[in-house]
Amino acid sequence: MVYNELLFFLGLMPVTVLVSFLDRSAEYKNLILILTSVIFISWGRPMTVCLLFLSFIADYLIGLGISRFERAGLPLLLLDLAVNVSALLIFSHGCIFPEGSALSLSSAFIPVGAAFYTAKNFSYCFDVYTGRCKAERNIFCLMTYSVSYHFLLAGPVVRYGDVEPYIRKRSVTGKSLNDGLTRFIIGLGKTVILAQAFARLKQAGLEHKDITLAGSWIGMISFFAECWFSFTGLCDMAKGLGLMNGFEYKDNYRELSVGELIGGFLKSANTTLIELFTDVCRALSMGNAGVYAFLLGICCPLAALWYRISKPYLAVGIALGVIVLLEQLFFKRFAEAIPVLVKAVYVLLVSGLLLGGIYFTKLEDYKTWIHSLFGTGNQYTMSIALENALAGNIWLIVIAFFAACAPAKKLVLKGIERLEKSSEQGMAVSRLTKTILTAAVLVACVITLAAEAV
Repeated sequence: MVYNELLFFLGLMPVTVLVSFLDRSAEYKNLILILTSVIFISWGRPMTVCLLFLSFIADYLIGLGISRFERAGLPLLLLDLAVNVSALLIFSHGCIFPEGSALSLSSAFIPVGAAFYTAKNFSYCFDVYTGRCKAERNIFCLMTYSVSYHFLLAGPVVRYGDVEPYIRKRSVTGKSLNDGLTRFIIGLGKTVILAQAFARLKQAGLEHKDITLAGSWIGMISFFAECWFSFTGLCDMAKGLGLMNGFEYKDNYRELSVGELIGGFLKSANTTLIELFTDVCRALSMGNAGVYAFLLGICCPLAALWYRISKPYLAVGIALGVIVLLEQLFFKRFAEAIPVLVKAVYVLLVSGLLLGGIYFTKLEDYKTWIHSLFGTGNQYTMSIALENALAGNIWLIVIAFFAACAPAKKLVLKGIERLEKSSEQGMAVSRLTKTILTAAVLVACVITLAAEAV
């Protein structure tokens, strides 16, 4: 089950929120959350229950062991890492039984969901080891943290010390319900409407039989936009689910920025996962800047394989690691002096070439696309399929621009703020407009998903 399924947001989600109001105690709310999370994760994938409880029990016992036996802390932490990596390889990447086998577990879990699940659980034992949080003795509190579906599909990698107060005591208010539902619908619109619009543009630009100059550029930018709106949409839905259930935690992405070059651009998405990686690298480097930069470079191919075990991902991860290492060692000190336009061109070119390495699984196709970027081998500037796709999605492209471009978004938000402060009538108009637009997005998403199901 995923967030943008009709069965989830018209069925399981409202049932979870409504049933949790039957009792005010945190213990009752935790029980409801555990039960509904198990349903969410194991829906159509019963083998997932094994991952849930085997890895969770291991994390619980290892956390207690790290807390009690300080001298054995590092070996126990490495054991926990091995347990979570094994769970990820078995349930997400199907590394034991081949694809198509009757015993294959590749469909037992949503791959990226399993990755976030294991990273989050490892972060608990790592934080116990580093003293960021204490080992949890109440197994049901840790279970609530471990299996909660709020931050499963796209993070954030919530640290136990940050969420533990909400597990022990939380309340849901009218404001948190409203804010959470609005945030969820915004994320739903990103994944169902905007991401799919850019998927159509990507297909018209990159998968047409005659690749063109405009198609090469627009197609790859659309591929990035599709990934961006899919990921940030899931993060928005996760944040909304948390608010509707009384939780408050960090966002897992930030505004797109080129100020810190590629290294900073990476932090625009998966910020909590990158924070975990940097904390681990900082702990291992023991204050040595060179070792820290080297470890960050090593993390890049590991993170790429964390998403998918394949040669293209490994190659892109290694290339990204080299770039991050060079930026940390040589270019970071000069970053502020580089003009913003130069940074933007650099980030656009490098990130585009890296994304191309992921998108084109065959080297020959990748070379053809590279040549096409610079006008070599193109018969046309733009294909008819791409022209039709641009014309058919122009309004969605405009909306996406204002949603992703930080200066444009700030300009719109300032205008809304001025309207609300101008008078009570302006405040009423603003709130009514927001409500109507939010409802329209929800209806459009339901119609789209229903049409796809049919």
